[in-house]
Amino acid sequence: MPNARSNEEREDSENMSKLKFAGAVAALVVGAGTPLWAVAAGSQATPTLDLQLKPVAESGEVDHVDVRLRISSPNIDAGGVVARLPLIVASIPTARYDGDALQAFDAAGALPLTLHDEDPTPSGVYRNWKATRATQGDVILVYQAKPREVGPNTRPGPLFDLRREAGGINGSGLTFLALPDNTTVYDISLTWDLSAMAPGSSAAWSLGDGAVKAHGPASVLSGTYYAAGPLKRYPEQQPSDFAMYWLSTPNFDTDAVGQTIETLYAYMSHFFRDDMGSYRVFIRKNPYRSGGGTAQNRSFMFGYNDFAPTSLKDLTSLLAHEMVHNWPRMSGGHGETAWYSEGAADFYSIVLSYRAGLIDPEQFLKEINARASAYYTNTLRHLSNTEAGERFWTDPRAQTLPYGRGFIYLVQVDAEIRARSNGRRSLDDIVLTMLEKNRADQPAGIEQFLELVEAEIGPEARSSYAAMAAGENIMLPASAFGSCLQIKPHDYRIFDPGFDYRALAGDKIARSVEPGGVADIAGLRNGDVILSATSYADLQEDQTRSMTVRFTRDGGEAQEIVYKPRGETLSGYMWERAPGKSDADCAF
Repeated sequence: MPNARSNEEREDSENMSKLKFAGAVAALVVGAGTPLWAVAAGSQATPTLDLQLKPVAESGEVDHVDVRLRISSPNIDAGGVVARLPLIVASIPTARYDGDALQAFDAAGALPLTLHDEDPTPSGVYRNWKATRATQGDVILVYQAKPREVGPNTRPGPLFDLRREAGGINGSGLTFLALPDNTTVYDISLTWDLSAMAPGSSAAWSLGDGAVKAHGPASVLSGTYYAAGPLKRYPEQQPSDFAMYWLSTPNFDTDAVGQTIETLYAYMSHFFRDDMGSYRVFIRKNPYRSGGGTAQNRSFMFGYNDFAPTSLKDLTSLLAHEMVHNWPRMSGGHGETAWYSEGAADFYSIVLSYRAGLIDPEQFLKEINARASAYYTNTLRHLSNTEAGERFWTDPRAQTLPYGRGFIYLVQVDAEIRARSNGRRSLDDIVLTMLEKNRADQPAGIEQFLELVEAEIGPEARSSYAAMAAGENIMLPASAFGSCLQIKPHDYRIFDPGFDYRALAGDKIARSVEPGGVADIAGLRNGDVILSATSYADLQEDQTRSMTVRFTRDGGEAQEIVYKPRGETLSGYMWERAPGKSDADCAF
């Protein structure tokens, strides 16, 4: 969630698309610090998961996907869990498979199952299917995945739901695949049956086109994207390592976007010492005013709509952030570590885009000042990381806090390391070492991060981290980003929508409309049903942006109001070009 900047009026929930689901969902799906997967064969003794997907089109549109999953000899006792599926993932409903919609069979014939919904957690609610007797031999699960129905008034959110689009289908396995436990490592195979689709249809997965084999836990299947139908692609020829897919015809130059992503991925892979494995990008057209993007394993999906133009510059910012999520990660609870995953994604999406020559110094300055504005205007800036984590799923301000806080804090750390080492070392050294620890399955949490930073700048590393984690204001060092830029005080007007903005992450009913406030003056009333509202992320980053709210009252026609959602003035900082410095001096 997450910094989609490609639409004039993204709804607030799309901010969850980056936060959380390059970070929180990674923890939900695979567990922090868990090796994700490898496209390679295991040994003959390795258990297998064989998945077959058959999309079925009726009257030109996909009606459902037949799912058949074979689990080799799981040896599950009576009462043991055969499969699991979250019921809701950060406001996105899943396929659920109520009643007897999911059927199981083994060597003894039909395997009766019972449903058990776990207690709710901040990450969602899981449904378990339990065996009523001990399993015998392989277990086969059979069920039909129905695409989610969406329309102009659908509440935006992370791009996980299975959807029909332009004669095809796309979505994340997280919302439609009921899978076995995630503690076993499997040899995994995916095959597609496209016999019930239009002639010329093709299929793609985050790990490749058509039939693909992989090796890893069941999260290899849940934490990835699927698409089938009359797919268009970049490059047009059969892809190997990099590919981009879409169904509807986008309102932007797909070749330009594909070339930009491909260039950026190559640069980032080199920087993060990756082996340049496969990477897939999926594009979805939204029927509502929202864009945004959501990263998963070795892939991401981003959305666009026809309500506002989509620029390559804005897409580059979004895509860069999502791509970085493939690498920096920190073990630990989401509430305590989101500042790192999201802050690092923001930091390196800007810095590496600049180093790769995809943005110029002017755009670099604009991007870092947008992050500063987002941080200094967040009215929950005083919350600790723990407190923000507790409010994360119910308050858009808490959802975006780790981005700005993490970014500003990592800028501070980078500047201090550069100053102490006379420019010989930087934040890069810390992040790459943390990444090496993750790859070696070594502890890579907050304590390890602090040990590394302490070795660079001394004991104050712990006190500055504690201040950040407690919600204290972060003061930027004058040396941040070298001699090219300088820090100056700046007065920000805080975000004040004039009503309880948390409603946009909940039931979308306007409440606590402040009498005489900006929303009241514009015409919003308590009880109005909010259909859409300008993204909180955009409003944070641009002090001049107006807020557009579409709503209905008493079941009547949709109305729209536009106003400036700004309140009192707070002191903060921003960057500006230092006098006499040219582009040649701007080496970040």
